[in-house]
Amino acid sequence: MEKNVTPIICEKGFRNHPLTDAQKDSNRLKSKVRSRVEHVFGFMEQSMKGLIFRGVGIVKATFNIGLTNLVYNIFRYTQLVNRKTAF
Repeated sequence: MEKNVTPIICEKGFRNHPLTDAQKDSNRLKSKVRSRVEHVFGFMEQSMKGLIFRGVGIVKATFNIGLTNLVYNIFRYTQLVNRKTAF
């Protein structure tokens, strides 16, 4: 089953073959999206210890993931509100 998905992988330079300016610009655009997503998962994994689920059943796993996302969103909301009042 083929889905219309394009891989977005940063390119790497090698010895005596550095990245071109176009490749650097392309990597910069790709890394903006990647860093935003990875920060969310990093926070959930490090601070919330929330990416490990030991249980049986898709219903329990779905509930656990949903609850973890809810807690992250509440925490992020409080961060944004506190940041807005600081300025």
